[in-house]
Amino acid sequence: MHPPLSRPHPSCQDVIVALRACHEENSFAKFFGACNSQKKSLDECFLKEKKDKQAANGAKARASRAKFEKKLAEKK
Repeated sequence: MHPPLSRPHPSCQDVIVALRACHEENSFAKFFGACNSQKKSLDECFLKEKKDKQAANGAKARASRAKFEKKLAEKK
């Protein structure tokens, strides 16, 4: 399963288009693995997108924590 494709995924848009095109071309065969390579590419792209987002959120949290620690040290 993957997240909803209607939600914006700017870095994976080309892979989403390829998967949708494969599903349209292989309306019945998609159930028997005709689009597995496109699905695998989509899963890899979503995993990379998730890791990038986690890294950005971690950096933001570390910066926020540093700011908090600095203010806490100033009050003492």
